[in-house]
Amino acid sequence: MGIWRRGVVVGRTCGRKRVKKMIMSTENRHGRSIERKLRRLQNMIPGSAGAAGQVVDTDALFQRIAVYICLLESRVKLLQNVYALFGPHD
Repeated sequence: MGIWRRGVVVGRTCGRKRVKKMIMSTENRHGRSIERKLRRLQNMIPGSAGAAGQVVDTDALFQRIAVYICLLESRVKLLQNVYALFGPHD
C-alpha cells in the first residue's frame, strides 16, 4: 500500500492554521488496529487469554467465539424458561 499524509492542527498564528504533516504507512496502522481489536476480543472470551497479550490463533479464536456465543444463547433461553415457570403470572 502507499503512504498517505494527514494534517494535524498544532497552533494558530495570525488567524492562519499551522499544520504539521504526518506520514504513516497504512499497512502498519491497519495491522496494529486489527491486532489491538483481536486482543480485546480475546480478553472478552473466557479461557482464551494468550501469553503476554498475544493473539494465539485467529481461526481458533473465532471458533471459541462461536462456541461462547452458543453458550450465551443457551443461557438466555434457560433463563427465559425459568422466568416463564417461576416468574410473576398475570
